[in-house]
Amino acid sequence: MRVNHSKSNHKPGSKSTGLGSVVLGMAALGLACMVGTIGLLQHVGELGPKVGDIVSFEPQESFPRDMRARVDATPVSARTGGTCVLDVRTMHANGGSLVIESRQPGATPGFRVHWAGGRSSDGGTNCGVSADLLLGQDDIEVLAMAAGGFGVAANKSAFSSLWRSPAAVQ
Repeated sequence: MRVNHSKSNHKPGSKSTGLGSVVLGMAALGLACMVGTIGLLQHVGELGPKVGDIVSFEPQESFPRDMRARVDATPVSARTGGTCVLDVRTMHANGGSLVIESRQPGATPGFRVHWAGGRSSDGGTNCGVSADLLLGQDDIEVLAMAAGGFGVAANKSAFSSLWRSPAAVQ
């Protein structure tokens, strides 16, 4: 009869302990991914224009000759169908700015803005030198792109992927 006196490092259940560590690690990784995804989804609503953002048109700044965007706006006082036009060429030539005053919950268009400056367009479609208007997000983004970004001239950014300037964040 032979007796083996060597000690074995094998303990009962050690395979299941290793498997438990792997499962626990995968669960922790999954939880971390879920928390990160939830955080990202919360910020998705923050993309685009914000209350307080400014879109300024400065006559001194260069302006692309081929820019011809015209946006129909609804004056707050004429919610039942009256419109006026924000023509980026006219606004740039005369100067002025749009300030986003509020988001209209559930309404279309979705933002109330205030225009102040020179004429917004030529002819009878002019919004005037001061007007409270309703615009959609796409319209505001078109106007911001034509103006060179959000913010006033000194702080205006070239377009980032989020269309935000440091001036708009402050």
